[in-house]
Amino acid sequence: MFHSLVKAVRSVYCIRDQFPKYMSELLSQEEQMGALFAVRFRYVIGLALVASAVANLSNTDSVYGYLVNYVAITLYFINTFVHAQILKKSKGHWRTKYDYISLFIDNLLVTVTIFNWYILKGDGNPNFLVKTPLVVFYLLPLSLSLFQYRFSLVNFSFVCFLFSYYGFLFYALLDKNSVSSFDWHQYVLGDQIILSDALVTKPTVYLVLVFAISYAIFRSLRMLLKFAAAESQKTTLSRYFSPDLVSEIVSEPEVIAKGKRQKVTVLFSDIRGFTQFSEPMDPESLSIFLTEFRRRMVRAIFQYGGSLDKFIGDAVMATFGTPSPSENPGEDSKNAVLAAKAMLDELNTWNLERKKNGESEIKIGIGIHTGEVFCGSIGSEERMEYTVIGDTVNTASRIESACKDLGVTFLISEAVWLEISSPTGWDKKADVTLSGREQKIHLYAPSRP
Repeated sequence: MFHSLVKAVRSVYCIRDQFPKYMSELLSQEEQMGALFAVRFRYVIGLALVASAVANLSNTDSVYGYLVNYVAITLYFINTFVHAQILKKSKGHWRTKYDYISLFIDNLLVTVTIFNWYILKGDGNPNFLVKTPLVVFYLLPLSLSLFQYRFSLVNFSFVCFLFSYYGFLFYALLDKNSVSSFDWHQYVLGDQIILSDALVTKPTVYLVLVFAISYAIFRSLRMLLKFAAAESQKTTLSRYFSPDLVSEIVSEPEVIAKGKRQKVTVLFSDIRGFTQFSEPMDPESLSIFLTEFRRRMVRAIFQYGGSLDKFIGDAVMATFGTPSPSENPGEDSKNAVLAAKAMLDELNTWNLERKKNGESEIKIGIGIHTGEVFCGSIGSEERMEYTVIGDTVNTASRIESACKDLGVTFLISEAVWLEISSPTGWDKKADVTLSGREQKIHLYAPSRP
């Protein structure tokens, strides 16, 4: 039981250790913003203190009483002003250090004010120090620590309260005028105290509040950590999946966590004569070219719900029906064909731009096949990737290669042609032998206008 409690407390107070470096830096910046906001909020608290002092004017019947109230409030505002200037102008550790100094000053002012009111109105009974309602003012410095997401400030404020409160209690016990009993009527309405209750109740309530604030900070930090992890995952996934699929995967991560066999439509594309084209280019120019080419091709693929499986040099491999196949039969193949046509349209637009700039034309080949594959996360513990493997993938790659032999830009297998409802406007390439395969298949290419 005790071990579980210690483990739970440690998990709350050590959550910062789970943050990567860049998030820790962002959190530090947010803490500084929180400190500035806390300082501004201190002025609101200061106005509340002034209102409280005005409400107690009837009990202030001496010059010393006025000094007790208004000097303490003045020092509070001075501390607030100094703290604000340090946060705005100072750099380094002073910003952090003064947070603790400011909390200490706040607690000290509350302690001094309570003791001075005991001198003024306590009638020599030290029980006043323990029973005064002014003890609630110790909660104000504690509340300010919530703005900065720092457990240490909460703990420091609690320690300051314990020193002050038990200091008052110890002082009262040493005084011969202190009277303790077990009479609740005298404890609540009289001048006596119940020692056991005074020792436990207020510190326990304060401790519960400290744990509540600490847990609120923990929940906020954990939510931030989860949100950052989700956003990082979204950013990574958005490179490979269309926006709609990213939302689905993030909400149901098990979709890609487990491998399974399913029907998928696979698209391959490749730049014609890329080796000769790239030889005279320097690495920087080649990188810029490939980045632009890939950006345009991926945009067309994502437009029709496709997923980017991988780049292989100048080649692009995309899948349709991953991570989950479409509910409508043949829709994944239709989307793949539409994406291929969009890729060719995108390429034509780019070629017009390149022509204007005196650059050479780019030609590609596209091959599409559909069938059963295994899809899932594959790799080692150090590096995993979501991909598809199987004969369907190999066939799609060889269909794309056949574009060169048949002198066409775009080929689909008969299986794809049947799935898109056997449309007209396609030329049949019968009995084509694909590289590395003995069995002949029928392929289809768009009819030339």
